[in-house]
Amino acid sequence: MQRITGKYCMAGRSDTRPAILLLRDDGSLRVLATDFDYELTSTTLKECRQGDVLPGIPVELHFDSGDYFIPEDPDLRWTPRSGFLAYLESHMVMVLAAALMVPLSFWLVFTQVIPAGAKATAPLVPQEALNRVGRSSMKTLDYSLEPSRLAQYEQASIIKDWNKAAENAGLDNNYRILFRSASAPNAFALPDGTIVVFDELVSILSRDELIAVLFHEAGHVDRRHGAQMMVQASAGAIVYGLLLGDLEGLSEVVLGTGISLGENAFSRTMETDADDFAVEHLKAAGMSPDLLASALNSLPGSQRETNSWREYLSTHPERKTRTERIESASD
Repeated sequence: MQRITGKYCMAGRSDTRPAILLLRDDGSLRVLATDFDYELTSTTLKECRQGDVLPGIPVELHFDSGDYFIPEDPDLRWTPRSGFLAYLESHMVMVLAAALMVPLSFWLVFTQVIPAGAKATAPLVPQEALNRVGRSSMKTLDYSLEPSRLAQYEQASIIKDWNKAAENAGLDNNYRILFRSASAPNAFALPDGTIVVFDELVSILSRDELIAVLFHEAGHVDRRHGAQMMVQASAGAIVYGLLLGDLEGLSEVVLGTGISLGENAFSRTMETDADDFAVEHLKAAGMSPDLLASALNSLPGSQRETNSWREYLSTHPERKTRTERIESASD
């Protein structure tokens, strides 16, 4: 017979009382209060439920009445344990390794698995869905963007030069060029093939450099990067919804940062992909890929010192890395 000292806790009460549990070889047991030496309960081990097993913490024994017994010995186990869980419990290094595997698994899912799946499934997204997203996005953006101040003849001239370059490069010109005014020189592409060019970008680039930037934005459309981001965002939301539910407080901040880094890494991949598209089609159009590198170097902040940590946290690759890669393709 085993004599196990500990504390007896009654259901619905916060107080405990010292007790001793007598466990016979046949599995029957009695719990006696040591302060008044009377029986608190009697049952069999099979009719009890073992609490959670955590290294260094006593394992509770729960009775059908809702009462439970807490042994003094933190290493006591009520039933024999075997297999992988028992091995982990007795090897702290394995426990720590398993704990590290959780964030590593999340990192792999959001930076490798979901982006790869998004890239594979993006071609399956119907074009009509992309057209609706593009129209809706442009309508929303126009609430914050100013109309272009460029003269109509200048806009028409840029579009004409772009159409000619796209034709020379062998592109099916399914792009719509729009001009808007904002506080920074920029251009971006929407999933439906709309490419928005800011007046400020037109003012600092030569015409050929601007055409090179348009090839880059066309690359985002042609490679369906917008569809990839849609699939990736949806998949990420589904995974978090299934595994974690609503995120609040600190967990939301920490996990939100992880999502952001994952999306940034995927965005850098797409920027490089669009650069490669632009280089290929600039050559096909009889233009130098150096025009894209020159355009990048003409943008504000082009002389920043390279910093690998800043590059990791950025949605775009470091500019020096991009220009060197583009220039090497011209050799």
